[in-house]
Amino acid sequence: MLIYNTTFHVDGEQHVAAFLTYMRDVYVPATIRNNYLRNPRFVRLLTDVGEGLFGYALMCEVEDVQTLKKWKLETGHTLESNFHQRFGEKILMFSTSMKDVTEKVTPTP
Repeated sequence: MLIYNTTFHVDGEQHVAAFLTYMRDVYVPATIRNNYLRNPRFVRLLTDVGEGLFGYALMCEVEDVQTLKKWKLETGHTLESNFHQRFGEKILMFSTSMKDVTEKVTPTP
């Protein structure tokens, strides 16, 4: 199981409401529509991402690298392109693929 995380930096409070509406109505539903990515968690970052910037992240689970590649080809590239067309440089985004290694660092009782 992998975690696919996309982080967003929203430039200015005036863009936050439109961003959140877009995420709720368009981006998140499109992300999970084909069931390749599952269990979305959309969070606000509490760490400082820069003056006047608001940070958010969308984390989803994905079975394996092949499934993630398939999602990117079928959905991800178009979704990202549409996002950039809508928000331009007002909202920056970047994605990271991660593997959960909790079991490797969790002490056994």
